[in-house]
Amino acid sequence: MRLLHKFKQIHIMYYVSLLYLVFPFYYSLSGGYPFYIFWLTILFIVAYLGIVMMEHPLVVNLFWLYLCFYVVFVTFNGSPNISMFNFFLSNILVWRFGDDKLIGFRYMSFYLVFLATLYPVLADTDVATQIFLLIMDMVCLGMLYAMRQIIKQTKIEQELTAKNASINLLLAENERNRIGQDLHDTLGHVFAMMSVKSELALTLMEHGAYEKAQKEVQDLRDIAKNSMQEVREIVQAVKVHSLEEELQILGNMLELAGIALTIEKEEIAIGREQETALTMALRELGNNLIKHSQASSCRIQLSEKDGWVRVLVEDNGIGFEQVTGEELHSIRDRLIRYQGRMEIISSKQPTQIQLDIPKGDKDEHTRC
Repeated sequence: MRLLHKFKQIHIMYYVSLLYLVFPFYYSLSGGYPFYIFWLTILFIVAYLGIVMMEHPLVVNLFWLYLCFYVVFVTFNGSPNISMFNFFLSNILVWRFGDDKLIGFRYMSFYLVFLATLYPVLADTDVATQIFLLIMDMVCLGMLYAMRQIIKQTKIEQELTAKNASINLLLAENERNRIGQDLHDTLGHVFAMMSVKSELALTLMEHGAYEKAQKEVQDLRDIAKNSMQEVREIVQAVKVHSLEEELQILGNMLELAGIALTIEKEEIAIGREQETALTMALRELGNNLIKHSQASSCRIQLSEKDGWVRVLVEDNGIGFEQVTGEELHSIRDRLIRYQGRMEIISSKQPTQIQLDIPKGDKDEHTRC
């Protein structure tokens, strides 16, 4: 049952490739190849499936060596066309031993097999067959290295996705803790005050001090009104952080993503709405940086001049292949609402994105 379960787990493409073994079977039975190649091919199937299914290093290595032996032996003693069975070896290297180094045991043995099978191809075939088999050999090598790169890139993207998910969970947990603490500090104090005030009002009413009781009830109303405003502010804070808080959160996110962040910051004064727009723009830039840039370092520079706040974000990632003017349009649209602008100063090496926004209403300035 355990063996059957392993058979079911093997990807169907491993089985499909075995269809090519019909050729050595056919020619060994029809007399085109020596008959013992029939039995060697049976062992080839056993070794091939053993590599796919088993984990024991010694057994797997022995099976691998047998596959290498089979390809070389049958190419010399059967037909040079069997050199195309190098595809079996290259596919196993990519899909079964994807973490092997290019100078490791299996790759070195593959190179030796590849070189060994070139001799019968060049010595025992006509020119047309030689050209065809040499082209197939080049295709085999090309696919090997191309698929290695694709798998490597896929793994990097999967790791990045997992890292982004963990960052999002951490940020959500921090946000929940902050909200919980804010509500506890605010509402706990409010309910305690309301309890004291209501008990005092009842006591005053029992003693006929209605004017004093009325004052306590008015205080209760004011407390309830103020607490509603505080709760609204807490809810609003869930949606938007200050620029200072956003920079701190961005620093934590980039650190988790393995990106070194440097912040060069002047003290700036900015209106609340403009600060919110700039904060959201920075958040989106940070998310794009983590997901797409492949950068290892980032620099953020904040400055203020002539009634404008400027943010320059620079990284050493892959940047933009071609700047069309449509990049990061959501950030551009967000800033335009406040007469701001976004400009890609440098598309790569380094990538530089500049955000400019007016300081806004002087009466609503906050200092960052």
